[in-house]
Amino acid sequence: MYVCICHAVTETTVQESIEAGACSVDEVTRQCRAGGDCGSCHQHIESMLEEHQEEAAARPGRLPVLHPSRPAHAAA
Repeated sequence: MYVCICHAVTETTVQESIEAGACSVDEVTRQCRAGGDCGSCHQHIESMLEEHQEEAAARPGRLPVLHPSRPAHAAA
């Protein structure tokens, strides 16, 4: 499925960017161009980032990574 129609970027490609360390829409855009044009996919990318954060936090022995654009108290 395409996340970003403007640049023909698939969900798999965005997920790979997130797994490679992208933790904001801007970082995903820098890595794979998704979200770099009209912006209609930003909400989907943000949802994918949040899902990744939740999954990472649930892994045993892993500390949650805070989203850089949110204050630390908002993560709790």
